[in-house]
Amino acid sequence: MQTLTTTKTSGIHALNDVEMQTPVKLSALDGDWLEDFAHGAFQNKGGELWNAIQFMLYDLNLKVISSGFGLDSARGEKDWMLRNTIERVEQMYLSKEMVPADLTTADDFLVWLKRRIAGHRVNHHPLFDYFDADSLSSEELRYFLSNYRVNMQRFHLHVAAYSLIVPFEMRQELYNNLHDEFGQGNFAKAHPNLFEPLMNHFGGARQEDINPETCHLLNTKINLCWFADGLHYGLGGMGALELSIPAQQRHILAHLRRIGLSEQLVEFFVVHCECDEDHGDGWFAAGLPYMVDREDFQRVFSGAMRMLDARAGVYDGILAGSLRRRNPHWSPRKSSQLVSYHNYFELT
Repeated sequence: MQTLTTTKTSGIHALNDVEMQTPVKLSALDGDWLEDFAHGAFQNKGGELWNAIQFMLYDLNLKVISSGFGLDSARGEKDWMLRNTIERVEQMYLSKEMVPADLTTADDFLVWLKRRIAGHRVNHHPLFDYFDADSLSSEELRYFLSNYRVNMQRFHLHVAAYSLIVPFEMRQELYNNLHDEFGQGNFAKAHPNLFEPLMNHFGGARQEDINPETCHLLNTKINLCWFADGLHYGLGGMGALELSIPAQQRHILAHLRRIGLSEQLVEFFVVHCECDEDHGDGWFAAGLPYMVDREDFQRVFSGAMRMLDARAGVYDGILAGSLRRRNPHWSPRKSSQLVSYHNYFELT
């Protein structure tokens, strides 16, 4: 690995432009260097370093899913150091928005939270303009579905992992959710199985389709559901995710029907438009007894916004990738400006 030189700034190494672009194996970095790289990544979300960190965490998380934590192994020890360091740094760059001071009861907090979830940009993303205008090619639909599939396939794992750290009474709602995810006893109707015919109709998923933003959503789910400090972050994140899904998927379902796909092929989206809002309400109802003070409210809200921001990032990545495929010279100046850039392109 190339030796990099650094200067000290406020106790943290300041990486210059050359260093930021130096190809390194992040998993080989020691703690100090990794922390420096993580700061560089989260100061430039969507940049090459941020992308590299998301792909690395994604690989770590797939290894956990397939092979366990590796307790008492070199892999387990190294992976924990990487995961913990990156999460600690990412926390420094998350929104610090506070729950309004006048919200003192859980019922009032949930009314306010659900309004915030409904108004989040993920539900009004410019990517849906392309679905509404029927202006996506078959290849662009395949690319969208391929990225969507990454997180869809593993959703049930996050519910199952999260259920391990919640009170016994709360688990009933989570296991009802899992029962639906697995087709209510009909495995052929398990949601991953419903999705595959649609994916295959458009040509199948490819490894090279996967965007770093897609990895970031999976990494965020792992952090909130598998490794979070207490139940509130996962409650906010997963409840918000479920509550918001139907508003997004209605755009997708309507487009797929208009282009002539059969009800059998679009069944995955039909099911989710029908059941996910109930799931979201169920999550928050089950968690209501455990939201007792403003600290609990803040953690639930933070988890909700973090999860929805990550999901909106998935759509950012898909839209950017699609526009770049249409025009290889296209590049947003900043990922935060992506919302406005779709206006530069014709929808037909």
